[in-house]
Amino acid sequence: MAKKHVDLIMVSFNSQRFLPGFFKSLQKNTKYPFRLFVIDNNSTDRSKEYLKSMLKNNFFKKKLKLVFNRKNLGLATAWNQGIKLGRSKYVVFLNPDIKFTKNWLTKMVKSADKHRKAGIVGVKILNPDHTIYHAGAISRPRGRGLQNKPNLFNKEKKVRLIQGSCFLVKRRTFTKVGRFDENFFVYGEEADFCRRVRKAGFHVLYTPVPIFHFKHGSDISSQKRLKLRNTSAQLLKKKWEK
Repeated sequence: MAKKHVDLIMVSFNSQRFLPGFFKSLQKNTKYPFRLFVIDNNSTDRSKEYLKSMLKNNFFKKKLKLVFNRKNLGLATAWNQGIKLGRSKYVVFLNPDIKFTKNWLTKMVKSADKHRKAGIVGVKILNPDHTIYHAGAISRPRGRGLQNKPNLFNKEKKVRLIQGSCFLVKRRTFTKVGRFDENFFVYGEEADFCRRVRKAGFHVLYTPVPIFHFKHGSDISSQKRLKLRNTSAQLLKKKWEK
């Protein structure tokens, strides 16, 4: 393993149907050295079996570390677990329901290297039909629903928020800002973190690296998902609208 690498953290919960695509895409499109930490939040589908099988994969076996939680601890807590496992300069947080594009990690690292004040770097999140889901947010998410084009939102830009399915954090940022707020079980944790990053004097940076997001990578009912979203929205409002 090269000394210079990036720590990738992916949290899985009943995500088995997305895992083969995730690993295949990661292998195909990633040349930059990395270690991958997968935290499984007590999946009850066949996620655990699939993840264990990847330890026998020639490409991943020396890059991959698995953690199996005995219960679902939530996303923020699992992200924090992953942070403690690595030591690299940069940490990238990933959803299981994403697919990568060529040299995505090299491009993210290049942006992080170039912008000294950036504490967090987000990317251009695309829907499977190549429309934009999120190109960073200022007053609202930029580009939502527009057909993606090479010249659309193709410049790095300081923004207020990034979308949480793929983003990079400089490890030194955690030293000043702290880790993710574990009061957020799922949803809202990246929005809270972006606000804390800006409050601490760092920049939240958007870089136009395209990543495909298939949404709802965990097998949760729509009713429960809505309840989780509302709980996090209320928590975010209570914490920041003082």
